[in-house]
Amino acid sequence: MVNVWIDTDIGDDIDDAVALWVVARHRRLRLVGVSTVYGPVVGRSWLTAELLSRLGCEAPVLPGAAMPLQGGEPSLQAKSYLRLVPPEIFSGPPLEDATGIALVANAMLALPEPFHLVTVGAMTNAARLIRDHPEVRQRWLSVTCMAGRLEGKPEYNVWCDYQAAAIVFREAAPRVVGLEASSHTLPREEVEALVSTAGAAGAFLLDCYREYRGNREQAPLTLFDPITVLSLVHPEAFDFQSLRVLVEGEGRLRLTDDGAAVEYALASNWRLLRPTFTRLLAKSRR
Repeated sequence: MVNVWIDTDIGDDIDDAVALWVVARHRRLRLVGVSTVYGPVVGRSWLTAELLSRLGCEAPVLPGAAMPLQGGEPSLQAKSYLRLVPPEIFSGPPLEDATGIALVANAMLALPEPFHLVTVGAMTNAARLIRDHPEVRQRWLSVTCMAGRLEGKPEYNVWCDYQAAAIVFREAAPRVVGLEASSHTLPREEVEALVSTAGAAGAFLLDCYREYRGNREQAPLTLFDPITVLSLVHPEAFDFQSLRVLVEGEGRLRLTDDGAAVEYALASNWRLLRPTFTRLLAKSRR
């Protein structure tokens, strides 16, 4: 069994929710904790806890850092299913980022076994843990990031906190699954037919999906984050290469000899991965 901690900005693109679903339903994965990052972290934690409750998963859920390391207000995506969060969840005083990060660190240290950290949003929490709580790194078996696009327009998870990304790339030697290997989708009609069979969890996931996609009938299910999660247990479907990658200003990734050493997935085999997604989406129990 592979122990996984997910660090997520759930509430924007639907793929974060599907990544949690995949970890909760895959027979070789065990979800040991979740931290939320970037902007409305308390609302993101509510969405996570609601989905996990319906999935019958009891992993702890903790809000982390709301603000990016480079300062400024978080630039939230326009499309969101945070509207499903009850308004009273946002009514309390905000949690200080340092307090949230300390609580995440303590929860990680309290786990009985080491685990794989998977970031599927801004890398702020991971960078702050590396910087402020270095003792936590002894619990990480690996760090895997859904992040990046080589030599092109910045990808969102790197762009929204590129200083944090630079720290994680430099200090954690992560496995990186960028847009080159994770941009596959499933048709909306197929997804709704599969998930509708999966009980209360399926109903909530469909609510999130429909809120995010709206009335666009052809809007597919994006799979960036769940594909990244599957790289832990299906490495044969990925072309990982040892590269040196520099995180430049505003989040551009450049190949250069003085970049950070990472394992970067240049491609993935969708033919091998697709059956796993269709099976897991329709699965109501382990």
